[in-house]
Amino acid sequence: MLKYEEVTLQNLILATEIQMKIFPKESAYLFYKHIIERNNPYEKSYIVYDSNKIIGVTGFYCNEDLNETHSLWLNWYGILEEYRKQGYGKQVLIDTFAMARTLARKYPIKYIRLYTTTVDNKVSNILYDEIMDIKETYHNDNDSNYNNTCLIYSKSLFTEPVPYWNNSFLNIRKMVEEEQESNKLWQRRDLL
Repeated sequence: MLKYEEVTLQNLILATEIQMKIFPKESAYLFYKHIIERNNPYEKSYIVYDSNKIIGVTGFYCNEDLNETHSLWLNWYGILEEYRKQGYGKQVLIDTFAMARTLARKYPIKYIRLYTTTVDNKVSNILYDEIMDIKETYHNDNDSNYNNTCLIYSKSLFTEPVPYWNNSFLNIRKMVEEEQESNKLWQRRDLL
């Protein structure tokens, strides 16, 4: 059985070190820090353990009005390379969906979504094709769309069909800018 340790100020550096092993060019340090500071009960990040070995990270966030979209977004989900192709990826997704369903008892959550690219995450996309309900391309002229390679996957947490995102604004550009700032901070992590 996998264990999920919430990312806090006490393990923020460790969580970022794990995340950076999975996504070496994209630091989540500030993303994690902002989620901790917001202290929103339906925005959480986790370090994933199998027994006492760390195998990856997962979590969810919401940048828009939850009452309107009813959607949580998967954040920094990934499995360390040495633990891939062992079933962990699928199990972590299933467990993350279960955590979101638990939150849906208190908050207006119906769906979980994620964005990715057709270029950078080809292996993960095979799993998303299997486990998520719908896939759509994302193109919003007011936002970054990774050179027209951006995809959005969505899953209903219950039995009702999940609506398409239909290119609604995600503000990926702002998240990319935060990653770039976070990368600079991470390079000087002795100052963190």
